[in-house]
Amino acid sequence: MELVTATKFKALHLIKNPAANGWVRRAALPLVGVRKQSVEAVEEIEERTLRFTLSTGTVDRDQDMIDPAGWQLDHYRKNPIVLWAHKHDMLPIGKAVDTAAIDGRLVSAVRFLPAAGYGTAGEFADSVYRLAKDGYLAATSVGFRPLAWDFSADVERGAEDWFPGIDYHEQELVEFSIVGVPSNPEALIEPVEPSIITDPTSLIEAPSPVASFAAARARRRRAIALAAGGFT
Repeated sequence: MELVTATKFKALHLIKNPAANGWVRRAALPLVGVRKQSVEAVEEIEERTLRFTLSTGTVDRDQDMIDPAGWQLDHYRKNPIVLWAHKHDMLPIGKAVDTAAIDGRLVSAVRFLPAAGYGTAGEFADSVYRLAKDGYLAATSVGFRPLAWDFSADVERGAEDWFPGIDYHEQELVEFSIVGVPSNPEALIEPVEPSIITDPTSLIEAPSPVASFAAARARRRRAIALAAGGFT
């Protein structure tokens, strides 16, 4: 299953509906998952084992919310590998232990590979462990399969703007990674309206410009200001 960014997931699932003067959800789409990043404090609980907060129930920078009570973890716990930056072609840097949704957070401890005995994989994992332990790395990114979700009707979360936020009610954890920069790689790409995307699978097969929520809102604010005789 392909894991895509939040903006790409929305572009795949939205289509312009002139009758409703807005956007509606597409049907019959290819199966894709979503990547979501988080930056929280890292806690060392024993030698070579660090605890991370992977997700919370707060609204994030994409205007999305993931219900902490909706996490399904059974399949992940059967193969609890931890990757570096979602790189499935690399050996894992460790394994997850005690992954659970607790007090409104999805948390997990990562037991890193030892430096010796696993070749270059152990050496790399040891570097990641030391960087995280010493405070140079604190970002994680979950990859999950949405099972039940809705577009938000909240105007403050983009319901009447470019891309509305999503409320994820149930989701299956597929994997999680430690990452260096927890930002959306599409944030600076000039957006293309979902209504002109004729083949949603093209967004998966190759990189394609998709909507940037922040850029669209900025253009909208500027257009309103200009119409009112504001800034130039």
